Amino acid sequence: MIAAEAVAAAIEDALSRAPTLAAWAAERAEREVPGGRGPAWRVDLGGTPAAVRHYRRGGWMGPLLGDRYFDRPPRPFAELAVSELLRQAGVSTPPILAAVAYAARPGYRADLATAWIEPGLDLADLLRPGLYPAAERGAALETAGEAVGRAHGAGLDHPDLRPGNLFLRPLGPGRWEAWLLDLDRASLGAPAEAKKKTSSGSGAPSPRSAARAA
Repeated sequence: MIAAEAVAAAIEDALSRAPTLAAWAAERAEREVPGGRGPAWRVDLGGTPAAVRHYRRGGWMGPLLGDRYFDRPPRPFAELAVSELLRQAGVSTPPILAAVAYAARPGYRADLATAWIEPGLDLADLLRPGLYPAAERGAALETAGEAVGRAHGAGLDHPDLRPGNLFLRPLGPGRWEAWLLDLDRASLGAPAEAKKKTSSGSGAPSPRSAARAA
């Protein structure tokens, strides 16, 4: 387990009362937020509003392995690293409060707790007809596009980046703040500027680019 100092005692207490942080959160959630691979739960962690998510597999692997994983480092720790690097690069993503992995023999199961961001809604909801005037939707779209551009500039490779993973927080008329959510399986390569310089300096692709292309 890796936990922020502000919530470490609350996480330890939760794990003394339930087998996993997700099980504890599901029983005490103030709110349940549906998601593609399962819900997230809005809970209070020692006075800090948090969203707790259990890692679940999707695709054809889901029915075979359920919520078991074998990656190293474990997924929550990899997500924590990507999140911190993105925030250092100026990309807004909810701070990770705790990353927890449990031995499953074989493999492991995992949970993640992030800071709860509100008010706001994801881009998919915001774009529903009639919810916001066209000018507001346009401003929100522009803000979301700028956030994705910054993330791309930082070298983000996000295999599940979609409107539901972009959270828009209103700051005032025509002003929005965009947050990237759910960085599971995301990774950071070379920043876009560095890639541009590398490709212009040599006619041959770099080993990393060639490996990705293959």
